[in-house]
Amino acid sequence: MAARSHKRPLHEWCALAGVPCRASGAWTERLIAVRAGAEEALIVMSGSCGAVQITTPRSGLVTQARYVVGLLAYGLNDLVARETIRGAPWAKLRPPKGRPRSARALTNVERQRRYR
Repeated sequence: MAARSHKRPLHEWCALAGVPCRASGAWTERLIAVRAGAEEALIVMSGSCGAVQITTPRSGLVTQARYVVGLLAYGLNDLVARETIRGAPWAKLRPPKGRPRSARALTNVERQRRYR
């Protein structure tokens, strides 16, 4: 059974993800086809405003929209999507393993205390 595809413009995927689209113009009107599937995939047709088809894991609409906008931002290097999700709490990178939550480097005293 084939999964149903949803075609929406980029600005609608941004709104569903809970972030306002920070761009305007034809690039935000580009249709992006999204369907739920077992394996994740990103298919892009060549051209300046080529068609994009994304296969996402099965999840809720908000989670799917965040996945779509994040994949466009960092998988496809879409600067409109990247600028749109900049600063969103769900789009922040986690600090590397071993770093405190403040994401600052440990002082020498803190580092020595861990190894005693």
